[in-house]
Amino acid sequence: MRLNSLLIFILISFLFGCSDNKIHHDKDFIFGTLIDIKIYGESKIHAEKVSNEIFNEFHRLHKLLHPWEQSLITDINNAISKNKSISINNDEVISILIHAQHLETQTQTLFNPSIGKLIKLWGFHSNDHKQETIPIQKVIQKLVSSNPSMQSIQIKKGVLKSNNKDVQIDLGGYAKGYALDQAKKILTNNNVENALINIGGNILAFGKHGERDWVVGIQNPRKPNVLATITLKPGWAIGTSGDYQRYIMVNNQRYSHLISPKTGYPSNNTQSATVLIPPSKSSGVLSDVFSKPLFIASKENKIKMANLLNIKQFLIIMDNGSILISESLNKKINWEDDIDKKNITIF
Repeated sequence: MRLNSLLIFILISFLFGCSDNKIHHDKDFIFGTLIDIKIYGESKIHAEKVSNEIFNEFHRLHKLLHPWEQSLITDINNAISKNKSISINNDEVISILIHAQHLETQTQTLFNPSIGKLIKLWGFHSNDHKQETIPIQKVIQKLVSSNPSMQSIQIKKGVLKSNNKDVQIDLGGYAKGYALDQAKKILTNNNVENALINIGGNILAFGKHGERDWVVGIQNPRKPNVLATITLKPGWAIGTSGDYQRYIMVNNQRYSHLISPKTGYPSNNTQSATVLIPPSKSSGVLSDVFSKPLFIASKENKIKMANLLNIKQFLIIMDNGSILISESLNKKINWEDDIDKKNITIF
């Protein structure tokens, strides 16, 4: 049975201690997922003001970057599909697209936000994921062979154009992390010292939970409970890509939204991949983006990809339930009692 966002939210909320009366707690549903904001040690009035400012920013980004509802991104995609150029009077979006181009190269194309047509073909440009058949192989192959890439997008003096009509931008693997980084700015500008922002499992720790650090849970991909807990130091971000929230079932086979740009098919060798990213200007974005190539990479290349991206702390659950974990993360993690330690390989 599919583990829904509400269940995951309840598990995480329990771990974070909602009963603490020094925590102001707000939630909303944006980016197609649950948003959870906890602000510690501020007055109710100030915490509510800051929470509302963060939610307003998230709604703004949702409307700006949405891959299939009306947005600037859909305007760009429409122009590309007609082989037309488009003026973008938005420096923020231009910066995001340029950063996405860099990350595509850095991840050896395993993070590729230009494969929106493939994502749509598999039925993931929808919130219900009710597609009952897999796409025709020839159609998949045609899209893959057209080689959609962020590198085929040129932006000069605010004008965007692509010579590949099969490019369709989908920033679903970037936007939640970017939103975390925007929330961090809002917290700083409002002199909030301690908060925890959770966007559907992409989490940023800001300051501490009183005298102790924030503690978060890592979801078990196949059971309605956490696999382990971990302490998040101030400024650190954690992100997970998993096959247990957005997926379709066809002939008892699970097909997740995490599609390999190289094959056009959902990657099926992994249940989830989690990364911890140290404090930086883009820690939120990197926590969102870097879990994708670890999830999609072939079994033999996952550790190579972690090393290539300089990811020091990662946890990967393979399709057979075996666990790959970095040595530095293994020293920090607290496993639940029912975990078989023989099933864990440390790197």
